[in-house]
Amino acid sequence: MVWAERRKLAYMSGVILFFGIVGFFIIRHYTNIPPTCFDNKKNGSEVGIDCGGKCLQYCPNELLEPKLRWSRSFEVTPGVVHAVAYIEHSYPTASAQNVRYQFKLYDDKNSIITEKVGTTYLGPMGRTAIVESLIPTGNIKVATTRFQFLPPIPWEKSDPVFSQIVIKTDKTLLEAYSGGTRLTVTLENKSRYFFSDMDTVALLYDSSDNVITASKILVPTLPGLGSQTVYFTWPNKIDPKTVRSVEVIPRFNIFSAKEI
Repeated sequence: MVWAERRKLAYMSGVILFFGIVGFFIIRHYTNIPPTCFDNKKNGSEVGIDCGGKCLQYCPNELLEPKLRWSRSFEVTPGVVHAVAYIEHSYPTASAQNVRYQFKLYDDKNSIITEKVGTTYLGPMGRTAIVESLIPTGNIKVATTRFQFLPPIPWEKSDPVFSQIVIKTDKTLLEAYSGGTRLTVTLENKSRYFFSDMDTVALLYDSSDNVITASKILVPTLPGLGSQTVYFTWPNKIDPKTVRSVEVIPRFNIFSAKEI
């Protein structure tokens, strides 16, 4: 091989080596992308595809459904009821937006009267009551009320500070008024968070700790380190002597909360 051919071969080898190195780094760049929670792959610390580990979303099999303590319907007026589900969960760092649920109401022959599907939110650990208001039943008496969450529940990680928020029921007054019965409640927000459009549920219990009735209102605003007086009403007369205790459950939405 003459000198010119050797030089040409060396030159070509250098060019091939150069483009090979460049190609290697290009391929490495596109195939060695750090794992993210939005790449439709199970990688990094993830428990499932884009969930668990360092991701905001929990995987569907990581957390159980909240516990259903009871579900019942309460007549408001003839042919109209409120359906209530009382639930609890014990996860201090888990909350969920856009949780779908279903109520089914049955008569004493176990025939379905009606069903309602809705969407709500779940805050961190504690008790809550989900209420579907003013359900028409066609004057058929409700014998059984069944409730279920429609999976999956989109649990996501939340700041544990929300599990320690206290909204105190400072005082209550149950009394008759011209439209029926009214419960006046003062809510005191002990936190520095401002809440808006807050579902709030009142449950009245008799001397045997059985729920007599329920009501739900929407509290437009509850300022941080502030208080608000709210009113629950029933169109029928309720004898205050039959009510042993009152439970008020403010359902604050952490996803719209603002710190003052």
